[in-house]
Amino acid sequence: MFGKRKRTTSMTSKKPDFQRGLAAFEAEDYAGAVADWLPLAERGDAEAQYRMGQLYARGQGVVRDFGDAAHWFRKAAEQGHTEAQFSLGLCYANGEGAAQDNALPVRWYKTVAKVSPSAAEANLALLYPNGLGIGPDIAQALHWCRLAAEGGHAEAQHHVGLFHAFGQGVPQDLAAAADWYRKAAEQGYAVAQHALASLYANGQGVERDLDQAVAWYGRAAGQGYVNSQLALAIMHEHGTGVEVDPARAADLYRQAAEQGHPVAQVNLGLLYARGHGVPKDYSETLKWCRRSAEQGNVNAQFNLGLIHSNGLAGPPDYTEAAVWYRKAAAQGNVGAQVNLGLMLAHGWGGRPDLVEGVDWLRKAAAQGHSGAMTNLGALYASRDSKAYNPVQAYVWTIMAAAATQPGPEREGLEAKAHELGADLSSEDRHKAQVVMEEWKKNPKSVAMA
Repeated sequence: MFGKRKRTTSMTSKKPDFQRGLAAFEAEDYAGAVADWLPLAERGDAEAQYRMGQLYARGQGVVRDFGDAAHWFRKAAEQGHTEAQFSLGLCYANGEGAAQDNALPVRWYKTVAKVSPSAAEANLALLYPNGLGIGPDIAQALHWCRLAAEGGHAEAQHHVGLFHAFGQGVPQDLAAAADWYRKAAEQGYAVAQHALASLYANGQGVERDLDQAVAWYGRAAGQGYVNSQLALAIMHEHGTGVEVDPARAADLYRQAAEQGHPVAQVNLGLLYARGHGVPKDYSETLKWCRRSAEQGNVNAQFNLGLIHSNGLAGPPDYTEAAVWYRKAAAQGNVGAQVNLGLMLAHGWGGRPDLVEGVDWLRKAAAQGHSGAMTNLGALYASRDSKAYNPVQAYVWTIMAAAATQPGPEREGLEAKAHELGADLSSEDRHKAQVVMEEWKKNPKSVAMA
């Protein structure tokens, strides 16, 4: 028994070792990492304290607890650990670990405190010795991020730039933001390179310099930073700061599109539709627009509706077109609202649904779309239509004329409105005037039935 007791003592008294903990962490043995790092953290080892903060923030080897994460980050940060300073700054910026009303310990605490406040406080201290977390505190966030930034931490430098760019914790100062972005950008931090490029592109905080914008976008894009790939593609497509180069634009759009960027995907698809920089190929347009549309991109959804309704990549498919037009229309795309409204009202590709069709046309009209107004006027003016309504026909035609640029089209609408108005009684013309006045006050709320 004596020998057995000695072996047990030897096993439990094994000295904590940071490298052994690191090896355990890399092997995803998080409990093993805690066994080595926690004793070191409690003895004041800054790196171990930082690592424990990470484990608590991620819930690896311990119960996830932002209060404990912030506790260990602070311990390391106060010793000058730049990563911990930055992590603590993020905790304050985001309010991570702040008490949430729906969190179990908070609900428990509020319930017990009603009965016995002293017992609640005592039990809370036992269960959560480092607190439930920290609330948002921009001043503290800026303080710790700045310390890390001054210590050369690139991501912290970028974040300090963000504080200045958006005026959080400091007065808004885009020139100061540019200085901080530059520090991080020169260390190769792609996000800061993109941010600095954007300032140069827009002349914010620095003199507008498209050469510098292209250079910094290029450095970030070369690291695979998707937003810079997109920005640089747009510049090459439109010749902003560089020669127009649709082939280069297509290459950059493709790089971003293959990373899943929905705007790059639809833009690449449209290059295929026009045959700019790539061979004209509507099947490629369909492929890339579908990928973008499935992520909710409204322009891609609208373009899919066009492709299917016009049969650009196969036989026309009004059912499929309606699916995508409806998705885009629901997001407020006025073109989709008009096209869907017309499809439904006229029954293109299926059974007419006049009520829904008119509803979509009205939604487009509420956004000032003169074509929607013109089509509504025509629907209401047609004696063969179930929607026939002379007052509404007059209202929409006269409003369409007012929304149309001067020229033959407007003159034609005005003549049609005069013709329709001549057939109305004075009472009906008065009704129409009232409707138009109400429409001008609030187009979206007026019932036009």
